Amino acid sequence: MKRLLFLVIFTAAIASTNAALKLSIVNASERLSTPSGGWTVVAAGNTKGQTFTVTKAGTLKGVIVQASNVDKSADLTASVFRAVDDSADGDVLHSETGKLPKGAADASLKIEFESAVPLKPGTYAIVFATEKSDLRFRLSSGYDGGRAIRNNKSSKGRWAPAGGKNGDFAFRLLGDITAASKASSKQRQPAVAAVPSKLVHHQNPDFTPIPFSTIKRQPNIVTVMVDDLGWNQIGVTQGTMGTNPRLYQTPNLAKLAAGGLSFTHAYAQPNCAPTRAAMLSGQYPARIHNDVYCVGSLDRHGRGGISKEKAKFIAPKQTEDVATAAITVAEALKKNGYATAHIGKYHVGGHGGEETLPENVGFDINIGGFTQGHQPVCFASKDGDGWVFRKLGRGHFDRFGAPYTEAYLKKHNFPMSLLGTPKHVSDALSDAMEETISKFATGKKPFYLQLHPYAVHGPVRSRPDLKKATGDELAGFVASIDLTIGRLLRVLKETGTAENTLILFTSDNGGTHKDNLPLRGKKGMFTEGGVRVPLIAYWPGRIPANVVTDHMVHTVDYYPTYLKLAGSRWTPPAAKHPLDGESFADVLLNPNTERERNPIFYLFPGYMDQRAQPTVVAIDEIEGKRYKLIYYYEADAWQLFNLTDDIGEATNLIKTHTSIAAPLSQKIRTWLSQKHPTWKPKYPLHKETGKPAGPPPLL
Repeated sequence: MKRLLFLVIFTAAIASTNAALKLSIVNASERLSTPSGGWTVVAAGNTKGQTFTVTKAGTLKGVIVQASNVDKSADLTASVFRAVDDSADGDVLHSETGKLPKGAADASLKIEFESAVPLKPGTYAIVFATEKSDLRFRLSSGYDGGRAIRNNKSSKGRWAPAGGKNGDFAFRLLGDITAASKASSKQRQPAVAAVPSKLVHHQNPDFTPIPFSTIKRQPNIVTVMVDDLGWNQIGVTQGTMGTNPRLYQTPNLAKLAAGGLSFTHAYAQPNCAPTRAAMLSGQYPARIHNDVYCVGSLDRHGRGGISKEKAKFIAPKQTEDVATAAITVAEALKKNGYATAHIGKYHVGGHGGEETLPENVGFDINIGGFTQGHQPVCFASKDGDGWVFRKLGRGHFDRFGAPYTEAYLKKHNFPMSLLGTPKHVSDALSDAMEETISKFATGKKPFYLQLHPYAVHGPVRSRPDLKKATGDELAGFVASIDLTIGRLLRVLKETGTAENTLILFTSDNGGTHKDNLPLRGKKGMFTEGGVRVPLIAYWPGRIPANVVTDHMVHTVDYYPTYLKLAGSRWTPPAAKHPLDGESFADVLLNPNTERERNPIFYLFPGYMDQRAQPTVVAIDEIEGKRYKLIYYYEADAWQLFNLTDDIGEATNLIKTHTSIAAPLSQKIRTWLSQKHPTWKPKYPLHKETGKPAGPPPLL
């Protein structure tokens, strides 16, 4: 039996009505967050599209898509076709033509019909074509209500699948129709971005801050750094300013926020390894003992970014491991009397030799810490007489890999449907965490635990019961982290260590699997969606309950904060290992603390596909507003955004706010030009001479 489809086609190959199609660049509230897929080319004779499912009748008013390489005004025709079996073989129902706006490169485009199109329940498609220009449109994945399609020379003039296996366009429908998955009308649609919520500013309750001088015991410290978790991809309203989608249900994280402090402006580096290096060293990448600017290499051209041939600069070399000469946070805390452990993803050791692995840089216990940037598998599998997590590090988690037993399920209140099924990696990590804390609790030393889950880095595979409960693979994966937090709270209580333990929950970069709206961009970018992360601090009796702060924190700040809480009995010599961060211990105890801090800086001298190019960034508080200043070496151009009023970074103020931008450019120059034997910032290299480009010009 053939499926009846409707098709919305953007092409100049058919006759149009007299109605004029309106095309414009969207504002911040409507912008699509950049998904993780690549690009697809649309040109004359090369039509691409996306099928989707409508469950409730209404009118289609248009669509928002992500476009690139729109360097000049170009034609676009939108048509609605009746189609059969994913092909546009039916009669034309509607057609409109318009022109693309100038300056639409790398922009979210709003395509609006002058006359809305009534649509009944069924399956539809969005297809793009042009007569006069080569265009590129962003691809995504994970939408179950349809897929990308094409009609071009390679398909011999017929409709065929596009975008690879499970490929989709990144899009958002406009109108009052209801789109849903053809697999389940209740399932969330990851390829169709949601409209962001209005920002909600939390009102702190009255509280009496605890003076730092009254803290006599060194606290235990547990830092949970999740992988690739977006700023608002949690079921918590306080720190996300009410923008968290309902898709994410995290009751244990909500408990931390209700009983602790949430940060609205916590920052990390834009991808995994640089953030982990910053936390481990307390230093920016420009320090010689850090030198981790990017995952793998700074020479990552292609995938929609500036090609190596067209790039004006050459990327410098970098390292992948924090140097053995560095004094790590674990080594510093051991000097202050702590027992130390690392569990989970490490990523900044072992590439150049075992001397940089956790057990050799200050961690008494290392379970899982290795060179790997992600987990190859999410479930254990049978191997002879045992169970293993295949190719995951050095096999540290294999001893936790046995299938779920009845006793295990009852202990953790997991459903019996899991009985006998393979263990999930998040549960194995939780097992290791419980074992480690139980061991530390029998000793006399305070402990520092670096708990770094593999979730939610791809492959994104959640436990079956969690996927079923959330209706979404990623949300189920996030739920597995929440269960880890619940088990952490329980083991601390059972071992009698809860009262004197500080828990910090954060992420290593912005989200990458779904949008980060209202933040712009994703992992790997220097927009807020790439660098702003969740941060919740929980320490009952010390940190006030249910409070929020907008104080800025960066990953380099954790190291000095730990030392302050440990009593600063020993600190690294500034001549050998200076710390770039600032302690936020006072903010933990009194979130209403008002004090100035230095700007947060970023230096990136290389290329990372379409997400990053040679850049310098500063975020600072000026005249009661928070501003971000960005310099792009390729364009030799500046951008300035008011993050206080423009969280989505939609309006570039560089031409109207020079009084703000100029002194901030001077702060960038001062930061890059500081003198210290360990400060050796790397810059993009001029192709012609091979010489470093140096700091940006002053405004």
